[in-house]
Amino acid sequence: MKTIFVAVLLLVLSGCVSTHMKQYMGKDIREVILDSGPPLNALDMGSGVRAFQFRWGGGTYSIPRTTTTDGTITSVGNSAWLSSTSITTGGGVAHSEGCLISYMTTWDSTRQIWVVTDIRYPKRLVC
Repeated sequence: MKTIFVAVLLLVLSGCVSTHMKQYMGKDIREVILDSGPPLNALDMGSGVRAFQFRWGGGTYSIPRTTTTDGTITSVGNSAWLSSTSITTGGGVAHSEGCLISYMTTWDSTRQIWVVTDIRYPKRLVC
C-alpha cells in the first residue's frame, strides 16, 4: 500500500514538472529564478550554452493508515462480548529529495539575457 501511494504521488509530480517547466521556454532565466529561487548550479556547457539547475519538488509526505476491524458479538442474557481482530495497513512517512531540473540557456546579446532553449529532467519515475 505504501509503495503504491508513493509511486502514484511521484507519477503525478513527474507530470506536473514537465507542465510547470514548459512555461519558461523562450523566456529569460530570471523568470525561473523569480519563481523558484536561486539555482543550485550554473554550468557552462560549451558552444554558448549555460545550464542552470534547480531543485523541484521533494519533501516529506504522510502516508495514510487504514485499520480494518472484523468481529462478532455474542450475547447471553443481559451481557454481550465482542471478539474482534484489527488489521492496520499503510501509515508512515515518505521522504523525497525531489528532482534536479536543468534549464539549458543561450545568451541573447541584443537583450542581454540568458534565454531558456531546452529543459532536462530525470526520465525515471523516482527522482
